[in-house]
Amino acid sequence: MTTSRAPQPAARSGELMRLPAYRSTDPMPQHTDGVIDLANNELMLAPLPAVVESLRHGADHVHRYPDPTARTLHHAVSKCFATDPERVVVGPGSGAVLQQLLLALCAPGDDVLYPWPGFDAYPLLVAQAGARGVPVPLTAAGEHDLPAFAAKTTTRTRVVILCSPHNPTGRRIPHTEMRAFLTALPPDIVTVVDQAYVEFDEEEDTSDLGLMHAHPRTVLLRTFSKAYGLAALRAGYAFAAPDLAALGRRTMLPFSVTRLAEQAVQVSLDHSQQFTRRLALVRRERQRLEEGLRTEGLAPLRSYGNFVWLPLGAAAERFAVAALRAGVRVRACPGEGVRISVGDEEAHRRVLAAARDFKAAHGG
Repeated sequence: MTTSRAPQPAARSGELMRLPAYRSTDPMPQHTDGVIDLANNELMLAPLPAVVESLRHGADHVHRYPDPTARTLHHAVSKCFATDPERVVVGPGSGAVLQQLLLALCAPGDDVLYPWPGFDAYPLLVAQAGARGVPVPLTAAGEHDLPAFAAKTTTRTRVVILCSPHNPTGRRIPHTEMRAFLTALPPDIVTVVDQAYVEFDEEEDTSDLGLMHAHPRTVLLRTFSKAYGLAALRAGYAFAAPDLAALGRRTMLPFSVTRLAEQAVQVSLDHSQQFTRRLALVRRERQRLEEGLRTEGLAPLRSYGNFVWLPLGAAAERFAVAALRAGVRVRACPGEGVRISVGDEEAHRRVLAAARDFKAAHGG
């Protein structure tokens, strides 16, 4: 029996340097060129007026450090979801919370499985934790291939990342399939279910944390960036068993959640009725965009996020070029498809114009 040596620091740095920086090839953000940006899954709606007012008041105190452990955010989350504070982890965005967990859980030589295509930061965060990333391709229908995840699980597997609703396809993992998969996993493997878009899923009860209670090695990862529209403020959270949550809190960078972010989260949670109405609007616009694309002869997948996925394969980049000509920026995954964030009426008019031009030029 042979054993493999853990990667040495030089090898680890080499692995990190081989990974592309997160979206390093993206153009600089431009908000004055007339192009509507539907590439980043940002909320289509402006911040709540009460949130804007809280930011104005908070600006008077930016010379003061925030709470190093973000206790206001931690308390707000535990109270909103009526859960034990010892089960809550917070950080500056869900990506940072995932990083905290991976740093706490992984050692050199460990494997982390994740769906691919997926959130661009997964491989980078795994490598930063010193682990080896194992991408698991989606099915042809854009779904998680849970049997493939099970087949790739070995004694080296430390963490499995699932994403439901999935970014970029918008598909969700049915509850029965999720529970069967978690039940069959070895008990020493931690599963992180990335639920960054869960609020947009009208079939999901976001207050139900039963999956975590039924499967104690499961972490539910969420964010205030998407449905709550606080992307620029950076506030994320997770629910986990107390021992896992404690580890995630220990690796949080002190002062990383700003006081402005904590205040904006608290105000957002205090305006739940407005939040519910805004969610309903995004869902309606998502359905209209899907229907419009089908009318133009394309076949978007049924999405449960605030975006729509077109499985265009090799034609993905050609569609993105057509969209840019029409004055809208979308997200192309080369060789896979195109992700289009839900926007307003004008943004969708441009997307559908691009779809017509694309069909005329390429026949889909």
